[in-house]
Amino acid sequence: MPKNKPTSRQTGRPAHANFSGQHLIRDKSLVRRMIELARLSPQPLVLDIGAGAGALTIPLAQEGWRVLAIENDPLFARKLRGRLGEAEGIRLAEADFLEMPLPRKPFGVVANIPFAITTAVLGRLMDHPAVPFRHGVLIIELGAARRFTADPVTQARILGWRMQFDLKLAEPVPPDRFSPPPRVQCAILTVRRKKEPLVRPSDHARFMGLVTQALRVPAAPLYGALGPWFTPAQLKHLVKLLRVDRSVPVGVLNERQWADVFETMIRYVEPYRWPKACGSSRR
Repeated sequence: MPKNKPTSRQTGRPAHANFSGQHLIRDKSLVRRMIELARLSPQPLVLDIGAGAGALTIPLAQEGWRVLAIENDPLFARKLRGRLGEAEGIRLAEADFLEMPLPRKPFGVVANIPFAITTAVLGRLMDHPAVPFRHGVLIIELGAARRFTADPVTQARILGWRMQFDLKLAEPVPPDRFSPPPRVQCAILTVRRKKEPLVRPSDHARFMGLVTQALRVPAAPLYGALGPWFTPAQLKHLVKLLRVDRSVPVGVLNERQWADVFETMIRYVEPYRWPKACGSSRR
């Protein structure tokens, strides 16, 4: 449930002045659409983050999924617990998703997540490839969905996600599908782990070290952005491989090209010249 003003109890973080109210799904056709999209990448276990009154929790369980409903608001958690009764296949966790332990077995997420912590939630799921997150069908703010799916990718953290996952803006969602209607446009974002990642999960931290440094100034020319690690001869080879001009902005490279940049670094650049690996993919 998108909550436009999370309290410190909900998120463990200061409340944001530009978010207020809570917006619950009121349209059953939206629930059906999310379940339809979730069926494309089924996992036995799905998380409903910000479960609220159970608009998604109960239909998901009725469709046969095992559901972990996560709700940190005590009032909603109490109401949802009363609605669930002896329902099978549902476990309620009254907890902060950003702090609670994640499942150790593969899982999906089908949720109307709190808008104010959208990036933090997605980071928890996708910053580290070892997290067994497999697919998601998420309602988020439309502007965020566009940013996460935009081409080219100019933010290192989002690029890291997209080397491992396919992110797609499935469709916009009108505000009147919620009660009360939010003041921002919404969208369904789908996330699916790639069958073949563009960078091996074991190389993810090293890759993030490279792109975090290289994308500090996305408008910088490729030669200048990659010059700290690649020799002129190596850069000459690289631009031929990428089929780009040496002066193009580094921020125009796509995911496949970044995979080629990284592979070229590993193969030809002396390890002592490599950028330091990132312990975290956050910029």
